[in-house]
Amino acid sequence: MCDTTFTFGQRGNHFFQCPSRRDYTRIPKKLTALLSSAQIQEVHHVALGFEDSFLLTWRDKHGRDHIESHNLPTELTTFLHATNPQGRPTRNIPAIRLTLGPHNASFFVHDSSAYIWMNLPPELLTALQARIKDGNWTDRPRLVALGADANYLLLTENHAAAWELRHYATLSRMLEYSRTQARGIADVRNVALHPYRYQCFVAQSANGTVLSENVPPHEAAGVQGIRAAILKDTKEMDTRVQQSQKKVESVPRRSSLQHQATLKKDWGERKQEFRAQSKGLKLSLSLSVSAAGIAGSFGKMLG
Repeated sequence: MCDTTFTFGQRGNHFFQCPSRRDYTRIPKKLTALLSSAQIQEVHHVALGFEDSFLLTWRDKHGRDHIESHNLPTELTTFLHATNPQGRPTRNIPAIRLTLGPHNASFFVHDSSAYIWMNLPPELLTALQARIKDGNWTDRPRLVALGADANYLLLTENHAAAWELRHYATLSRMLEYSRTQARGIADVRNVALHPYRYQCFVAQSANGTVLSENVPPHEAAGVQGIRAAILKDTKEMDTRVQQSQKKVESVPRRSSLQHQATLKKDWGERKQEFRAQSKGLKLSLSLSVSAAGIAGSFGKMLG
């Protein structure tokens, strides 16, 4: 698998990225100028929001990490640009991941150590709080996606899942099917919900398969391009891992190590609908957590 970024904004814009390809359209002029800078060596993450709002995290050619943002909620901006007494950034910039709800009225952000959120759907909030004990995560979120009308998806490091996706029915069926498979939710690697368009999403599985639905016509070519690039990047990364594993296995006293298995699975058509009435609830929370192991089990969390 490979690291990817999918994000949709309110003004018919998107930003997609994988190791070998970057695709975007109609993004804010300020973001376009930043992405065109000769100083950028690597883009860590991009999030698009309401009107011309955005977040960009990147590394320059000298190895320094940077945060650029525009028109984001005050609480979010304060978190992102926090500094220590010496004036150095507090955040682990390469690890920052942000999802914005419709009109930037809700968000979830973390840097792998500290987490804050605001105005999350009550069921999502309950699912998160159920994973916190004595101020520490018992099962950290690995993916939160916010969609239209309080729809959401939560996946955790232990591969538990909670969702309300009545406006993204195909994705809901895909997740229900994944629950029936050997690796379950673990094979779902990335998902972006379009916060301003019903049934529109992009999802990536661990074997590099990218599925999407109801993407606006002017963005369809971008999805097709990134789909082929992610599949290619994933196959190349799997090959490198297998070759590296073979070298390790050839070393004496380590011959018992096993090859990494190649993931093979398809998302199918099982369906279960979840219906709930949700209203926003404002909350900001910051946690400092220690690393936790990843387990292979799957459990559906109820709000």
